[in-house]
Amino acid sequence: MKRFFVIVFAVSLVACNNEKTADTTTATTDVKAQVPANMHGFTPTYSASFVMDSPANTETVLALWKDWKDGDLSKSRARFADSVAFFMPDGTSMSGPTDELLKGMQEYRNSFKGMEVGVDAVFAVKSTDKNENWVSIWGTEIQTDMKGKVDTVSLQETWRFNKAGKVDFMFQALRKGMLPPAPAK
Repeated sequence: MKRFFVIVFAVSLVACNNEKTADTTTATTDVKAQVPANMHGFTPTYSASFVMDSPANTETVLALWKDWKDGDLSKSRARFADSVAFFMPDGTSMSGPTDELLKGMQEYRNSFKGMEVGVDAVFAVKSTDKNENWVSIWGTEIQTDMKGKVDTVSLQETWRFNKAGKVDFMFQALRKGMLPPAPAK
């Protein structure tokens, strides 16, 4: 799990600090790897070679968040590969046929009376050495359970897309409680 946190951090760090811009209208496979010059003694186990990617995949992730907010995950099915893996913040993971996992997710979503979501940031990146497309999204959920108890969580999710443009992997990190402070102006 520590390795995956390093991967998520590396994706976020490289994507946010990449000075060279890529064409955001199409994802190309012939983009040269862009590795930071100084890795401060670290060697990423997955990749340090990312460029900004087409915003099309961000639209997919935002639609998935909307379906979650609205409480109807049946609309989400077409956006997933036939099998998918989810890694949750409590250390659990689920992988297998998408239909089976979505059924379980729908049951969990049905345990909430209300769900408000907010997006703080969303961006798509492409690993040029792995030829993989990823979307990272940061946001919040204000969950109301069936007894009326309200809970607020901050989320960071990283979604991977297969060659057919379907989600086949998602990793979620969560912070419970108070929302983070707004950025200084």
